[in-house]
Amino acid sequence: AFAANLAAMSAALPGPRLRPHVKAHKCTELARRQMEAGHHHFTCATIAEMEGMAKAGLGADLLLANEVADASRLAFLVEKGARVTLAVDSEPTIDAAARAGVREVLIDVNVGLPRCGCEPGDAGRLADVARRRGLEVRGVMGYEGHAVGLDDRSERARLVKESMDRLSTAARDVG
Repeated sequence: AFAANLAAMSAALPGPRLRPHVKAHKCTELARRQMEAGHHHFTCATIAEMEGMAKAGLGADLLLANEVADASRLAFLVEKGARVTLAVDSEPTIDAAARAGVREVLIDVNVGLPRCGCEPGDAGRLADVARRRGLEVRGVMGYEGHAVGLDDRSERARLVKESMDRLSTAARDVG
């Protein structure tokens, strides 16, 4: 089943258009198969997942999609050559990234389905703060996953559109 799903995902979103999330399988062998299918960028939920991916030689481009107040364990990965991007949503999380030597961040935006992230109107200001701290801002991210479980397709589509509109506004402000 994994091979069939991987083939379908790779056909729909080839190469860098897909950033598989390691938490879906928590298995470096499956991640290696995803890499062999052309997906060299991975998303992780925890620092431990980031460490495991880098140790397995899969650290070409890792995103930690959760904000952390202490990113010091990521410094080792950066020093070993892993490309590490950290989600940030506040000045303290930007400071944590900078202290750890992380060079790249994404601004995490609350897209209206409360989970995490800054308000869309704060994204540009936070991007400026990150740049002043010497960080490269790779873009924005948001999570509209709460809409996925809705049975009403029109309601789901409406919520996803609203979420993506908020994210697009933030992306314009971030630049």
